[in-house]
Amino acid sequence: MTGKTPSLRERLRAARPEVVEHQKANAHKREIAIQLRNLRDARGMTQKEVAEASGLTQSVVSRLEALTGPTPQMQSIERYVEACDGHMALVISSEEIPAELRLEPAA
Repeated sequence: MTGKTPSLRERLRAARPEVVEHQKANAHKREIAIQLRNLRDARGMTQKEVAEASGLTQSVVSRLEALTGPTPQMQSIERYVEACDGHMALVISSEEIPAELRLEPAA
C-alpha cells in the first residue's frame, strides 16, 4: 500500500462537505465565543456571576459562549466584556490589520 492513509478528519470532510461549509460560516461566532470564555476564565468568574454583573440572563451568557449559533449582538458582547472587567476593540481600517487582530470574513 502506497501513500498516506487519510486522517479521520480528512475522511469526515470528504464524506460530509457541508460540515466544512458550516464550520466556515460559524468561524466568527466560534472566535467570539472562545475569546469571551477565555476572558471569563481569566477573571475566575462563573456564567452566573457574569450574568449578574452584566444584567444578562445566564442562558444568554451561555449562548454567547456557545461555539455555534447566530453571531451575538455587539451590545451583548460589550455587556459581557464590561462585566468581566475586560477590554475590546472594533478595528475597521483601509490599512492592513495585524493577523492577531483580524476576524476573517465568513465564506
